[in-house]
Amino acid sequence: MTSKNLPAPAAVGPVLASVNCPMGVVRVTVDPAATIARAEVRTDDTTGPAADAVAKSRISQDGNRLTIVVPEVEGAGGGITQIITGGGRTRVTQTIGTVYGSMTGVTIINGRVVTGGGNGVVSSGIEVLVTLPAGSGVQMSSTNADLEVTGLLAALDLNTRNGSLRAGVIGRVKVRGHNGDSEIDSVQEWADIETHNGNTYIGSYGGGAARVITHNGNVDLAAAPAASGQIEARAHNGSIRLRGVSHRPELNVVTRTHNGHVSKH
Repeated sequence: MTSKNLPAPAAVGPVLASVNCPMGVVRVTVDPAATIARAEVRTDDTTGPAADAVAKSRISQDGNRLTIVVPEVEGAGGGITQIITGGGRTRVTQTIGTVYGSMTGVTIINGRVVTGGGNGVVSSGIEVLVTLPAGSGVQMSSTNADLEVTGLLAALDLNTRNGSLRAGVIGRVKVRGHNGDSEIDSVQEWADIETHNGNTYIGSYGGGAARVITHNGNVDLAAAPAASGQIEARAHNGSIRLRGVSHRPELNVVTRTHNGHVSKH
């Protein structure tokens, strides 16, 4: 196992975590009992491209800003296969795409790679583990990394190409993505999510402004009693399902889809 940890913290209280991680999985936990931020970049690999990337990672804190930079995994353009486990499933990320479960030349048992073959390099992948005090936010840039958030996150600004988002409760959320789903249990203040090929699910929305746009994907949002203002949901090739919006004069609901079904109730 290879890992790199945050040096002695420079500040106490809420922080803005700025994460740049090209591939892997970023797991953020907001802990109300925490007074300082903690961060670790790790891999189960002891040698190889992932271990080298972890060793070259940079973690620093300047006042209330925590910065985590993970470099590109060398050779990723020429056949890196990365194994990501979580949420009850195993994801195998390759340079040619993503499959679930297993792939030719790779055997997975209980989320662990036990054999691998071919011309590429099999890696357990890179994990970024971050613990933040209450009131903290995250700004993340990624190519292929997934983001998982546990706890109440004050704000999230995510820019990704192929990564997915899975979160509990977020105050304010902005997502710009190409391929990847966004699944959020609850948004409290506002949401601005735009993706090309991803689905968006918000289990409970109680904010004052929501904008959810997708080209090839579905939108599923449930408005809580606290919701107000405009809820805009648009899709080109996808369906829109809005719940809790009927008979709500305080809501300005705007929907549009080209090839899909709109459901509002």
